[in-house]
Amino acid sequence: MPNWENVSVKTANGGDELLKDGTGSGGEKDFACGKFGSEKRPKKGDKYHITATPEEGTFAMDWTATCTFSGETSAFKVQD
Repeated sequence: MPNWENVSVKTANGGDELLKDGTGSGGEKDFACGKFGSEKRPKKGDKYHITATPEEGTFAMDWTATCTFSGETSAFKVQD
């Protein structure tokens, strides 16, 4: 399971940035990241745009996923 750094999470409509310079793990289909502040947690069921750089990698990835768990560490899944 890859580890990620420089994780950014924004609302899918281009709105607020909920997470900046976070860390994460997983892949593009199932992904968990944090550390979200109590006032900036994603809402379960909403879509978010995520960007991240693989640990020890140079190519940033970006994708849109649905929040499946909201907390200090939140989980996201790409809906096919």
